[in-house]
Amino acid sequence: MSAISLLNTAKDGLLAHQTAMNLTGSNITNVDTPGYTRQRPVFSSWGSVDKGTGVGIEKIERVYDRFLGVQINDKMHDVGYSEAKKGALENIEIIFNESSSSGINELLNRFWSSWEDLSANPAGQVERDALVSASRNLASVFRSSSDELVSVQNDANAEIAGLIDQANGYISDIADLNGKIAAIKTGKGDANNLIDKRAEALKGLAGILDFQHLEDSDASVNVFLSNGMPLVMGDRTWELGVKTDPANSNFYNVVFRDDPAEEVLNNVVTKGKLAGFLEVRDDKVVNYLSDLDSLAASIIAEVNAQHQSGYDMGHNLGGVFFEPATAAEDMRVSTDIAEDVNKIAASETVNDDGGNAELIGAIKDKLVMNGGTSTFNSYYASFVGKIGQDLADEERGLDHHTDIMNQLINKREGISGVSIDEEMINLARYQLGYNSAARLCNVADELIDTLLNLVR
Repeated sequence: MSAISLLNTAKDGLLAHQTAMNLTGSNITNVDTPGYTRQRPVFSSWGSVDKGTGVGIEKIERVYDRFLGVQINDKMHDVGYSEAKKGALENIEIIFNESSSSGINELLNRFWSSWEDLSANPAGQVERDALVSASRNLASVFRSSSDELVSVQNDANAEIAGLIDQANGYISDIADLNGKIAAIKTGKGDANNLIDKRAEALKGLAGILDFQHLEDSDASVNVFLSNGMPLVMGDRTWELGVKTDPANSNFYNVVFRDDPAEEVLNNVVTKGKLAGFLEVRDDKVVNYLSDLDSLAASIIAEVNAQHQSGYDMGHNLGGVFFEPATAAEDMRVSTDIAEDVNKIAASETVNDDGGNAELIGAIKDKLVMNGGTSTFNSYYASFVGKIGQDLADEERGLDHHTDIMNQLINKREGISGVSIDEEMINLARYQLGYNSAARLCNVADELIDTLLNLVR
């Protein structure tokens, strides 16, 4: 090996170890950067002994486990889905909070008690006024509960539109990064930082909806919905949109923005926050409203039927006590009763007794609901219990998914995260290599000086 070759070898060593130290410094300074994947240099030798064996950085690789990244994204689908449902169910549970004196259960008990009080004093104006007041309060809480459930639906619908915008942002970012990464991969640049950013974008999209993704030979990532329809292919995108559905209260359906057929994708999205809000809006709240409507309609029907068989203070057959309705949102005390409490048919006969009021009060113990197996109060208790159980199930599911995701993230950090101790050891090692190359450079310089002196 000539002195010049030795000098070139030393130069290669200096440059290679300088690059390695720079890379180590980048790892250390990004220790707190979210989503950063540590990088390491891959040294490679070249040349021959007679002409000089050099060293260089063959490539800079990201230290990561691809399968682990897929698992984290899959778990993000579950976490997003449970988070959306849990938040909505917590709001629903607040609507039916029975810890205060204004809950349906408490007002229902006051309603029945007011009939019992009236049966003991059927001519009493105070008792009649108290009954109308209790009835109005009961009808009001049914209406407000129904309205608040619809508000939860509207909130979920608004969240759906917002999530679509967020998803499109991630889709656009992924496609843009694909283009940049592909261009760098075919050239001489380093795409590792861009790949990290794309991984974070995929993770963000995973929290919104479920998808599958594949990597091309040029390092581009193609993203597909669960039915195989593309969202991203290379640097091309297919953005999502929303379309109002007249058959479903003008709520939004998920569609592709540029799809002329406007094929509905609601059932294609099965996980992530988007699926959670779709289920709350179109399933959970619909079922709760149906149960509440059934309770209100049955109370109205049973009370009206019995009330119409009695007599009021004018010895006339009673009319309806509640306005006929089949939905909780329409529950109201009859206008005639509200304007004249003497039209309450408390008497079972024309003798001004309180028999009919007693029979109406006894309806509370009648097995009317669930096919004749439940009273009104027990049906409502079961209804509230169902909401509580749904929330508890979602909380357990969210805790379970979060624990698993945290374990996966910790495992990823163990592989891809920056360890300051390890990087400092690498820094010392690369510095030693750099110093050794510098000494080799000095030796080569001395050899060249010696040869030049011999020539003189």
